[in-house]
Amino acid sequence: MKKWLKGLGIGVLAVGLAACGSAAEPKTDPETGKKVEVKNESKMTAQEVYSKAMEVSAEQKSMNAVMDIEQKMTIPGQDLNMDSKIKMDMDMIVDPIAMHQKMSMDMGDLGAMDMEMYMTDTGFYVNDPEMGEWIKMPKEMYDELMAQMGGETDPTLDMKMFKEFKDDFTFEQTDDEYILTLAASGDKLSGLIKELIGQAMPAEGGFSEEEAEVYENMDVKKLNVTINIDKETYYTNAFDMDMDLTMKVDGEEMHMVQKIKSVLTKINEIEEIAVPQEVIDNAVDLEEIMQEEGQE
Repeated sequence: MKKWLKGLGIGVLAVGLAACGSAAEPKTDPETGKKVEVKNESKMTAQEVYSKAMEVSAEQKSMNAVMDIEQKMTIPGQDLNMDSKIKMDMDMIVDPIAMHQKMSMDMGDLGAMDMEMYMTDTGFYVNDPEMGEWIKMPKEMYDELMAQMGGETDPTLDMKMFKEFKDDFTFEQTDDEYILTLAASGDKLSGLIKELIGQAMPAEGGFSEEEAEVYENMDVKKLNVTINIDKETYYTNAFDMDMDLTMKVDGEEMHMVQKIKSVLTKINEIEEIAVPQEVIDNAVDLEEIMQEEGQE
């Protein structure tokens, strides 16, 4: 979870900071093209903001994340076009790790579904929309997810890796926020993304054969990242990302455009996430369901 919390926004602040030693410019209004008036002007550099953000990230014990994800996927060889929209509302606590998530997914012609999940030391529970009931997932699945989310791998990005992008990086401010933006494209971007994915992989296990094929044949055409940092607390308030990429799976080329918008609130305000007793009492054990199906 610590890795996820930082990686969601704080880690990306490293983008271009090695080459950005000046104060933030007033934000440009996208409608008028003019700079906004900033009365509460800060002289802090991007590097200084990054350092402060890293300090407070260690203090983040809980948060809420609301995310909107739009994805368009096409496979020309199969004449396949698939659009999906996902809305996610998630409460999280870092230690001990706990999570409550609600998700709504619209897959267009393929249908829509809602899902809810609790993951705490009490267990891992998922509401199955088709069965209309809560399912308790196997402890092995819970333990595996906990291991992945609780890893102590350093999530911060090596600023030296982003020197090539210094001309694509902007640092702006309003009265309340610092705004860091990266707009990058080209071969060097694909190389960078692959390096970051490689760093994010667990030390043991690594890629499966299928994942390795996707990884090797991935081409990131464009990446736009915007991060909003609160001027008073240095917490990440919002994190947006647009990505355009192609990859090959089983010899088929797939093109994907993904847009993610996230808003982060309630930092250090959530003290407990408990699985409702009604869910615990009425949940069906997935292992028992599988055993019954195997006997039929």
